[in-house]
Formats: sequence, structure tokens, C-alpha cells
Amino acid sequence: MNRSNLFIKLFTLAFILSPSWLFAFGTYAEGFVTAKIIQFESRGIIFNSYEGIIEVTSFDKTEACNEPKDECFTPTIIRHDISVRQSNGELVNLLSKSVNDQLLLEYRIHRFEDFSLSSEMEILSAIIQEKNKPAGLADKKVVKRTGSKRNFAVSGKILQLDYQGTLIGTYEGLYIDEDRGKVHPFSVTQAEMAKFAWETQKSLASSSLGISVSFAKGFRKSDYDLFEINYKEPAGGVHTTSKD
Repeated sequence: MNRSNLFIKLFTLAFILSPSWLFAFGTYAEGFVTAKIIQFESRGIIFNSYEGIIEVTSFDKTEACNEPKDECFTPTIIRHDISVRQSNGELVNLLSKSVNDQLLLEYRIHRFEDFSLSSEMEILSAIIQEKNKPAGLADKKVVKRTGSKRNFAVSGKILQLDYQGTLIGTYEGLYIDEDRGKVHPFSVTQAEMAKFAWETQKSLASSSLGISVSFAKGFRKSDYDLFEINYKEPAGGVHTTSKD
């Protein structure tokens, strides 16, 4: 074997064994979700972990509804198994005393199940959501609209948002339209908007969400794209210069 081939093989092996590569390959999604803690307990003989059940808002994608009139979708409640590492003591204590309570959970969904955990959904952190807009957060965030089919505003909150994928990642979420009592999946095409949206999830306060609808999804899962979050006025307004 010549030196060139040996170098290539050693470089490939180092790349494969790199922790960051393994993390990216082994993680399917990371994000935040508003959830109710239903059950939480310690399990295990060799590898001890804390396991539980949460309830989150979802929807039936086969539901017949009129999407152009914003009649999709009726909220449903589904359950997920969750796991917490024993080493995460503060989180274990918070979840243990929060059964039947609602929290904002930061989670990681493993592409391959961790042998030390009993479920693929690992909870990384949790907070009790504030009643008002998070302190220090701007009143609005606006990014470029991507859709030419429809652009509109809904009054509501973001229930779930995560970064999904292993090769091509996309931001996918679920919002609730509080005026109509409906939920709808959406995507985020700008990382800065995703970060702002995650900050808003720390609060129970509603805002005006600007939604842009495209004719094609591209790589993302939804043709609905979040382009604005506004706490002061309806999203999607036209900027004007005031006259003296």
C-alpha cells in the first residue's frame, strides 16, 4: 500500500470516528415542544435512566378540510415516550415534580436508539413557560417571504419547532391559530427566524405569525413558511414612511 492510499484511509477512518460526525449521523431532530408530563419514573438494571410519557398537540394529515379558508387542521393529542439520562439531575428533579403539568421541553430524537435509553426521544432540558413575552426579546422579527401563492397572518403560538434531517436539514414546526382553533405544520427557511421562534416558545404570550405559502415545498416538509413574528401588530404589513 502506497503512502497516498494509506493517508486517504486514515483520514476516512478519522472522519468516521469523529464525535461530531457521529452526532450528526445519529441525530434525526433537535428542537423544542410544549408538552404535558403524564408519567415519569426510574428504570433499568445495568444502565439506569429515567423514562416517561408526554402529551403533545398534533393533527391528522388525512383530515378533509378547506385549506385556502384556513380550516386545517383540528388539533389532536398524541403521546410520546421520553428518556432522560440519570446524570441530568436538575432535569430529573424538575420533571419528577411536574407530572400533569405543562412545560417547554428541549429534545433530541435519535436516529438510532441509544442502548442506555428506553426511547428514541431524549429530553435535554425543560422550563416553565412565562406568561408574558420573554424579557429582552424584540417586538417583531421579519425575514424575506418565500411564497407567491398566499401570504397571511394568524394570531397564535408556536407549539413545536425542530431542526430535522441528517444530510439536508430543515426547520419544521406546528403552530396554533387561536382565532379558528386550528393547527398547521410549517417550515422555517431562515436560521435567524428559527432562533427567534425558539425564544418565543419560552412564553405563553400570543403573537401575530406571518405565513407565506409556496407552490412548491422544495426540500422542506411544508409549503407554509414562517416569515414574521409580531407582538405589536398584525404580521405582513407594508412598511411606510410617515410624513410630517
